[in-house]
Amino acid sequence: MNPFFLLNYFWFPRIPNNCEKPPTIYSILESIVNFGKDEKEKIKDLAKYGREKIFDFSYPLTDKITKEEFETMILNHYMMRRIGFETVTAFKIQLNVKLNEIMPIYNKMFDLLYDNDLFGEITKRDGTDNRNTKNNSVTTNDIENESENDTITDTRKSDTPQDKLENVRDGKYVTEYEYNTTNSKDKAKSKGNSTNETTGLDNNVYHETISKVNMFDIYTKFNEEMKSIYGMIFSDLDELFYSLI
Repeated sequence: MNPFFLLNYFWFPRIPNNCEKPPTIYSILESIVNFGKDEKEKIKDLAKYGREKIFDFSYPLTDKITKEEFETMILNHYMMRRIGFETVTAFKIQLNVKLNEIMPIYNKMFDLLYDNDLFGEITKRDGTDNRNTKNNSVTTNDIENESENDTITDTRKSDTPQDKLENVRDGKYVTEYEYNTTNSKDKAKSKGNSTNETTGLDNNVYHETISKVNMFDIYTKFNEEMKSIYGMIFSDLDELFYSLI
């Protein structure tokens, strides 16, 4: 009978009845990867080839890291640790629950770490820029005034006061009569231009400095932050494994 059929039939290797402690991740991966093989996979490759049998469920994971990288890291970290459950199936169920609980939080941390521009350069600019300025303004005034006045003088005198006043006005009884007309025209015109010019020097001060970041320090900090995130994940997953004595 095909040994892999037996493996799938029983889901995963069960703990032997005479074993008081649950199996280690190493023994589980050995059963999954190397069962019935003449050429055994090395221990360093067990997590790589056996992870899909352990993580055969869905959980949220950022696209900043690959599923293979993430799962291999977990299995290698707990390689010699015993699971905290009587069966592998029970362990997988709780692993599924735990990853769906904690990964939305840690995914944001991974995103912030990778989205941060750690490997750029810092540029600071300030300096001096001199600019000449010149302003011209021209004002034109063109004013023309013209006026025309007519003055009429009408003087009439009568030596016969018995005559009525209207007879004097209509000229019937006038002894002396003088009629003068005066015409005057006034015309004024003015025109002028005024020009204003200002010249000055405008200073715009700036300096420019380009600073390169220390790549070694940045990369070291990046690794420390990455380890810190994985360290928090491992801390949350510790409860799924058998307590260390």
